[in-house]
Amino acid sequence: MGALPVTRLVFHHNHQLLPPASDDLLPVQLYSLSGQTRGDISVIGNPVVDKIKRLGVRLSAQVMDFLTIALAVTAADSFVRRADASDGWTRQFSIQLPLHDPGRWQVLKKDLHKTLHFLSGDIWDFDFQEGGYPPPAPYRQRDRFHLVRLRGIDCVCLFSGGLDSAIGAIDLLEQSKSPLLVSHAYKGDKSHQDEIAKALKGRYARFEVNADPHLFNGETDITMRTRSINFLAFAAVGACAVQALTQENFVDLIVPENGFISLNAPLTSRRIGTLSTRTTHPHFIKSIQELFDAADISCRISNPYQFKTKGQMATECLNRELLKNVVSSTISCSHWKRTNQQCGVCVPCIIRRAALHAGGFNEETEYTYDKVADILNETDRRDDLLALSIAIAQRTTRKPVPWITDGGPLPPAQLMDFQKVFLEGLDEVHSFLKAEGAM
Repeated sequence: MGALPVTRLVFHHNHQLLPPASDDLLPVQLYSLSGQTRGDISVIGNPVVDKIKRLGVRLSAQVMDFLTIALAVTAADSFVRRADASDGWTRQFSIQLPLHDPGRWQVLKKDLHKTLHFLSGDIWDFDFQEGGYPPPAPYRQRDRFHLVRLRGIDCVCLFSGGLDSAIGAIDLLEQSKSPLLVSHAYKGDKSHQDEIAKALKGRYARFEVNADPHLFNGETDITMRTRSINFLAFAAVGACAVQALTQENFVDLIVPENGFISLNAPLTSRRIGTLSTRTTHPHFIKSIQELFDAADISCRISNPYQFKTKGQMATECLNRELLKNVVSSTISCSHWKRTNQQCGVCVPCIIRRAALHAGGFNEETEYTYDKVADILNETDRRDDLLALSIAIAQRTTRKPVPWITDGGPLPPAQLMDFQKVFLEGLDEVHSFLKAEGAM
């Protein structure tokens, strides 16, 4: 195979300093506050600065620069279609990006490139330059802006509107923690996040941000393999704001994700690439933590559910009654935005339904396919069900350690724990599919 075509992306917050667009160059404006732009420029991060100012504290240069990097990654991932790559998947990016403190990140470029390649499967190359967007001056209470109330907040938790994030928030509050719940406030997601948040009991605050990418011309890519780096960047911003108030050495940044999905081991041999995401894979989380440590970003990432299945998370939730009340507001489906309804038969939906079955929860969610077995004869909808069925059938014959490490490297000392949660996750799905008459 020949060399991959390189897509150049040039970023700046001042549209006057961006070059004109061409076939192989995409100019992107960051953090546009005034709305001033040009017709050939794509934009990302327009709402972000206002949201940051509402935290009421000034961020460190390093966390602001990491957010800038994450937004550039999201823009590249969104604006350059995989379908246009020579192999239909792997893209090669050359990104010119001004940072406020580029020297700090210059020495970390190689590690950043490797981390992003693991996450997305693409080839990344950054050219960090001077003149990046500085940490903005915060609003003050007397400015009459609604500020995020951070006093008393002691940790940060990702809050997506999914079942796992709802359990994560409930458990923290039941443990008398006071989390800052950080959300991607994309259209549609926000309403579900709001419904869940209203039902929560305890002290918490919310930080909701929308990266808001807009491509000036053409179709955006929908695979979004890098979505978690933006999520983690927003959470790191929140964590650093909390740390500035608490003066603690570190603030805990909690990623509530069940271990089976986190591993996302390829269910079949053909699902290693396009159908196996690594958004919360332990190796990716470890790599981001190492970047944070090297860049002096004061948060400590953890996933307290790394060795629990989704069903175990639901069963062991510290307030099952509250979870029962919000479960129908949670979203798990990978396709729901197309029809504003969860399909019930994609991998995330089946794992969700298996978890609720295992936990003894009855949900009022209306799925496009209420009966999983109904799709067995639908060749265009049954791929995920068949992949799960094949994986369950191979459970007793395939060696689990090579299987789970197909998705990425894992720490040897914990391999047995990872193996256990993976096999228990398959058993959970098997039990549900048998009850549904789909196996």
